[in-house]
Amino acid sequence: MDNFWFVLSVMTAITFSCRFFFFSKKVPFELGPKSKKLLSYTAPSVLTAMWVPIVFFGHQSTSSEFITSPYLIAGFITIFLSLRVNSTLAIVILGMGAFMVLKVFL
Repeated sequence: MDNFWFVLSVMTAITFSCRFFFFSKKVPFELGPKSKKLLSYTAPSVLTAMWVPIVFFGHQSTSSEFITSPYLIAGFITIFLSLRVNSTLAIVILGMGAFMVLKVFL
């Protein structure tokens, strides 16, 4: 368990230093336009890598139960909301709310 806190501290320091380097106004460094465009794809890629295993593999069900899975239905509701609503926070809250309601009733 002692090793856990050491690893967590080192990972925190690495993450903080990377963020500080790019967002601090005290460090005279700016990315070029190509690098900025390339990094703009990072968030959707990471989010996709997080939700795909949860929606498709995060539960035990047969193929007929998969169609009525709260994970899948809430995922589709969240996608639809993201196309209609501009507020990310609202999309997250509504998507999670839809999942919770579906989890109770399905």
